[in-house]
Amino acid sequence: MSTVSLAGLNVDVQDQEFPVTGLDEKVADNMIENCIGTMGLPVGLALNFVINGKPTVIPMVVEEPSVVAAVSGAAKTICCPGSTGFVASTSPRNITYAQVSILDVPDVLAAADHIRGRKQELIDLANSLVPNMLARGGGVVDVTVRTPLRKPATERKRKEREVVLVGGRACDERWLVVHLHLDVCDAMGANAASTVSEGVAPFLAEWVKGRIGIRIVSNLATERMVRASFRMPLKALKYKTFTGRQVATRMLESLEWAQDDPFRSTTHNKGIMNGIDAVAVATGQDWRAIEAAAHAWASGCGAFDEGKPEKYTSLTNYWVEGEPGLVVNDGESEEGLFFCGEIEMPMSVGTKGGVLKTNPVYQYLLGIMGHPDSKELAMGMAAIGLAQNFAAMRALSTEGIQRGHMSLHARNIAIAAGAPAHAINECVAYMVECNRVSVTVANEYLAAHEIHTTLISQEPLADPKHPPKAPSTFYIEATLPSAGVAEPLTLNIAFETLVDKPVHLLMNSATPASDLSKKLFNPRFDFSWITSTLSLLDQIELSTIHPARSNRLLVKKLKLLSVLMNMLLRSMVAQWPSETRRLVDKIVRLAVKSGKVDPSISRAARSISISATSRPATANDSTLQVGRPLLLALWQVFELRVLQWVGHEPLAHLLLETQLEILQSLTEAGEIRANNHSPLRQVTSAEESGSDDEPLMLKGENKKPQMPLTADQTLRTLYALIDKQSKRFQTAQFLLCDTSSHDPNLLPAPRLRLLKSIGDLMAWEQMCAHDICASRLGRDLAAALVSFNGDVTIGEDAELEHVTKDGNGFVFWLTATLTEEGVKSKLADSMEAKGVDAAVIAWVKGQKGGDVPSKKQVLESVLALDLHDLLRDQIFEFVKVSSKEEAVVKLIQEESLEIFHKDTLLGISNLYRQYYGVEQFFVVAA
Repeated sequence: MSTVSLAGLNVDVQDQEFPVTGLDEKVADNMIENCIGTMGLPVGLALNFVINGKPTVIPMVVEEPSVVAAVSGAAKTICCPGSTGFVASTSPRNITYAQVSILDVPDVLAAADHIRGRKQELIDLANSLVPNMLARGGGVVDVTVRTPLRKPATERKRKEREVVLVGGRACDERWLVVHLHLDVCDAMGANAASTVSEGVAPFLAEWVKGRIGIRIVSNLATERMVRASFRMPLKALKYKTFTGRQVATRMLESLEWAQDDPFRSTTHNKGIMNGIDAVAVATGQDWRAIEAAAHAWASGCGAFDEGKPEKYTSLTNYWVEGEPGLVVNDGESEEGLFFCGEIEMPMSVGTKGGVLKTNPVYQYLLGIMGHPDSKELAMGMAAIGLAQNFAAMRALSTEGIQRGHMSLHARNIAIAAGAPAHAINECVAYMVECNRVSVTVANEYLAAHEIHTTLISQEPLADPKHPPKAPSTFYIEATLPSAGVAEPLTLNIAFETLVDKPVHLLMNSATPASDLSKKLFNPRFDFSWITSTLSLLDQIELSTIHPARSNRLLVKKLKLLSVLMNMLLRSMVAQWPSETRRLVDKIVRLAVKSGKVDPSISRAARSISISATSRPATANDSTLQVGRPLLLALWQVFELRVLQWVGHEPLAHLLLETQLEILQSLTEAGEIRANNHSPLRQVTSAEESGSDDEPLMLKGENKKPQMPLTADQTLRTLYALIDKQSKRFQTAQFLLCDTSSHDPNLLPAPRLRLLKSIGDLMAWEQMCAHDICASRLGRDLAAALVSFNGDVTIGEDAELEHVTKDGNGFVFWLTATLTEEGVKSKLADSMEAKGVDAAVIAWVKGQKGGDVPSKKQVLESVLALDLHDLLRDQIFEFVKVSSKEEAVVKLIQEESLEIFHKDTLLGISNLYRQYYGVEQFFVVAA
């Protein structure tokens, strides 16, 4: 810190820069024995203090977080308008006690009287030992002789096999202790007191015919007392959501507990010493002596009477007082009331002599305080202790201390994790907001931050009009069983958003999804869905004849990134199709431009036209402002990890191309649904359907449905629908991810392309199985009925909202083969046999005038049917024309795939069929 940074703080540093090096190692070697080096601690400044009307900056040296911030915040509150600020005072003289004990005295009480009678002689003798202190106006000014009771040997607690060497003579019922009251001026005085006590001890022993005992300074300096207090308007005590009166009431309750319970008061006083010790260390004081005196005083010690000490209690006191003559008429008023606090304790500090001359840091920091004398320093330390206690009491009594403390503790954790200076605050904010403060979490964030920094140094997609902000984060944590062993899988993504402050999205088993997460990701695809999906992927992991490399966790992360992009994109395209399409197109263009993928992946000319039928997004849509950057970040991290982890260049390029293909297909399918390009619609003529070679669903809109599709048109449209929708199952991508664990020499480009083809065919198989799964088929048929009848009043319920945005190949097949009326008739007849509500049946048949059921009623009615039995013939036909099992088997058996376990590949489709509970249809159809 330089003098410039202290401008305006009313401090005197004599135009010096902070002595960064601190104590010279050669000097340190002469200060203590066996010195091996010096150790640094952070130096902070406590601000906002006004002590006896004087603005004061107080240095603090402490490693514990929250201390400096707490006292500065408390001082700002206490020194508010209408407050007295801190009012502090000290004892008139800085008196330290030099103690001498005399043992084996024949008559302790008589000896005490004898010494008292020679008091002035003893004072003169003692002052001859400290001539310099006497010349400065100090020296011994009084003598006190004490005779505290000595506990008999029989009453002392002994160990089981202890050999008693000290029993005490029968005449020694009391101790004989002489206190020499030494005014040490502005010095701490410990050395001077020890000099005096050792110098006068022989004379005292001779006077009373006793034996010299201990000669030492006493750190319980009850004539070096310091007091600090404040008086502030009660209403100024308002804190967060609490009124001033509420805060005061809670603080006073906490104080009473500390006064009555030593277990609480110990921690209460420890907090006080957090502040006082920090100033003591900064200014070169004997903080151990200050601690000892404080706790002795809190125990009720310090008076010269010989009574039993009181129990340990609080060093501070608080109360509420009113203006003279004030009458409080109600229990809520704060007018005319003041909250008061005070602290009183012994304080042996000095600003002259000793170690203060050795270490340049002490002089510098005392200069920041304006070079105070010992009394001013003591008053500043008392004010610090009172402010520290006030801050802790207020936090404990309201929101709890952990939030503020942990936010500052997180800073130490971030530094310990190696966070660079520019990223510390962001790392701290992340840990606190996620309530996960540890070095592991900090490392996770810093790894994500490093990737983020790497990515934004390349060509960004962000709007150049918006400068970079502190990154937001997306964190997911799962534990997957792998070969009987719990295998942790975590992913932390840092990304920039356009919202005002960073957001932190968290997905794990212990954290409920936030509202923002629910908007960005379909609520159906929650954490449990992700976990089950990843567990299923474990079952279909591609294996080879040759041993795989040990990078399975990296493979899983690539798969997880792909799944997350899938989830987020499908949700976004349903809400913002045009905006999402533009983002995906830009991602593809940049990937092509970088040369990392084949140019053919970019299909700029689309066969569909987009109309603005969906809810338009605006620049102020905060969910979109988070969703777009998150989707971009997921892609960028996927791309970066593929290029870093996958050393086989043909495989790396194919992984990127396949992922982009998935993004494009999901975007197109989503746009088709969002813009009412329904595969269920009909056409008026062959001319309107376009050429026979083009799937009908990829045409422009048609608003005159009259003529049913031909069989050929139905088949082509079905294939186009499945082709688009099957990409969301990502089967080819997962197989390619698995191959990154295998020897690249066994994976030439043709073999990789062949494996991708197998994966694409398997995705068709999964799409077919998905579409005829009983629960999904019921929902999609219910959605089709709503679409058939076109009754907008059903839109009040949202149970089917997600279904109407998903295409179903079998529902299209069923409608095309049975016709719309045939589907409704078949379902209505089955509902009648099941005893479904007549109003629902009438609505299904399209009869007008009756009650219109809700979507929920329609869904429940359809799900009540045994759809697999009802539609068995149509399902068989659908599977026969859409299944690609024969093509998969042919490729596996005929092509050169000897490096793979073919039974694993053949078993993948079976696992999907079992998962959806539809394996019997494929077996019969084959």
